[in-house]
Amino acid sequence: MPSVSSAYQQSVVSFLISLGIDDKEIPVPLRPDPLTCSRVLMEDYISSLNKGAELTGDPLFGFALGKHIQAKDYGVLGYLVESCENLEQAIQALTRFDALVADIGTTTVLYEIDDTRIQWTPRCIDCKQMVLRNTTAWVATVYKILGPSCKLTAITFTFSLDKSEQEILQEWFGCKVTGNADSNSIIFPRHLLHVPFTSENKAMFNALVEVTEKELLSQSKSAASQFIKNKHEEIKHKAIALLKANPTLKNCDQLRIANALFISSRTLQRKLKLSGTSFQQILNDERKARVDKLLINHTIADTADLLGFNEQSSFTHAFKKWFSTTPMKYKKHLIAKE
Repeated sequence: MPSVSSAYQQSVVSFLISLGIDDKEIPVPLRPDPLTCSRVLMEDYISSLNKGAELTGDPLFGFALGKHIQAKDYGVLGYLVESCENLEQAIQALTRFDALVADIGTTTVLYEIDDTRIQWTPRCIDCKQMVLRNTTAWVATVYKILGPSCKLTAITFTFSLDKSEQEILQEWFGCKVTGNADSNSIIFPRHLLHVPFTSENKAMFNALVEVTEKELLSQSKSAASQFIKNKHEEIKHKAIALLKANPTLKNCDQLRIANALFISSRTLQRKLKLSGTSFQQILNDERKARVDKLLINHTIADTADLLGFNEQSSFTHAFKKWFSTTPMKYKKHLIAKE
């Protein structure tokens, strides 16, 4: 059955709370536990979006939510898109792997003479808020990467829009927005396909493609038994690959990596335990692997930050455990060796 990553559902709840909505007003079935639940049925996801529109009194709730979506809400696909070379590569990644994060619609890319058209057909009829959220989130993500150079040609929706809604959408999208159209489409100049992404990271892209390809294979009917047989080992290698691919370890916590792997945080913890390790252990291993290069090129405070420590004192405490000395003494030793 069509479903989405629980991160999609959690983003709805978090957004409502940020708007001042009392979480007691949000029905319990619409609040998944990210530790135990990795997927949510499409119908429940649509219900949460419709409830959001009801609680806020905003007929464009999906649009408001979409503007605040971040890479983490897409799991591994979000990081994959950000690491792409350009928009063309990002679109190819989205069309190939989107179902792993949310198999709730079909994406079709049409290349016209001057424009590129991305059409999205949802797997349901009455889902205005879901279409608004997905369209806006996609555009917002590209805006963040391309900046002012991203100018759209037009946006079309299959549902009706009143004059006020149309004006609000046109102001933000910066182009003509039409309702009652034949398709839900994002239309933009074709030359944008080749504008370089400022966030390009080839090492991360290659690692994420490998992880995502394996996940796609493991979910197919013809998946080799080795992916099932040693699933806990496979998860460990994927988690390590994701950590290594990140240019910085800031915000690389267990929940973020679990979401990127399409599993719950608790499942990740259990699989790593079966592999004889823990998330903290593989995180610390990666931190130690990076520390020499970082200390040579950065201050101790910046090194602590880039390794994902909230405070320098926490970094110093961990460092003493790892190397039985202080970061300052170790840094002086490294510089003296050069």
